[in-house]
Amino acid sequence: MERTPMLKEFFALAWSLRVRLALIWVVVVLIVLIRVLTMQGLYTSSCLLVPTQLEQVDEPGQSGLGVTSARRLLSGSASRDDYTLVGFLESRQLTEKVIEVMNLKPELFPDRWDADEEEWIASAGGEPTMQEARRIMAPRVDISYDEYTTLLTLGVHWPSASRAKEVADGYIEIGDRLLRDVAIAEGERRVEELRREMTQTAVSDVSVFLAEEMTAAISSLTSIRARSQYGFRVIDPPSVPDMRSWPPRTMFMILAGLITGLVELGVLAGLYLRGVMNPPAGGVPERT
Repeated sequence: MERTPMLKEFFALAWSLRVRLALIWVVVVLIVLIRVLTMQGLYTSSCLLVPTQLEQVDEPGQSGLGVTSARRLLSGSASRDDYTLVGFLESRQLTEKVIEVMNLKPELFPDRWDADEEEWIASAGGEPTMQEARRIMAPRVDISYDEYTTLLTLGVHWPSASRAKEVADGYIEIGDRLLRDVAIAEGERRVEELRREMTQTAVSDVSVFLAEEMTAAISSLTSIRARSQYGFRVIDPPSVPDMRSWPPRTMFMILAGLITGLVELGVLAGLYLRGVMNPPAGGVPERT
């Protein structure tokens, strides 16, 4: 049969180059191993959240201009704040606030920070801008949302296991505080506006209406201040991970070995086909 001699010739070629092929395979795998061992290890601290209904002190008669229209714009629905909160967790404002409050710049740029002197190294570039810090911070945070279960997953990747948990806690706490502060500021503005209108109104019926509106606004404002978890309800809080999540060393080594072997087979096939297409001057011996 024709295939048997061809396979014999192919394996004969592979056998003649076995030492070179094995050496190349070992060198490539060793290079990948060294690279994997020197890569920065990261720990992942994750938590499960449920977005809550954002309580607001809304202005009457302005549902098309106030908070309701913003919710409809961000989430496609006036009754759900899920997409609004997911977008907020990924926002520039929250990321910069977390970096600022938790002082994460020295950890994001360790090569530019002198830990002994506690100052930035001018020769290494000095203090990074907030935009640079945000660019480095973005890949460290994963946010996913399941529309079916309405569960929101927050994951923080950090070189330190304990710090990963702290940053994840910081995201939840600072984000919740920012949302609450905005709602309280809007509520206080609304109460002050109603109080000013009451002092300038002489019609009794209007005064009664404004008094009712102020009572409702103050009630909502008190409820906002009293809620322990304003924007998110924590189902599974962040924990200290006990194993690194990055890099997946075993997978990298297996892939490096397989890919190197496949490339070598491709090179062997090319050499064999070139020998068949361009036989030596003496010709190709007949196969029997």
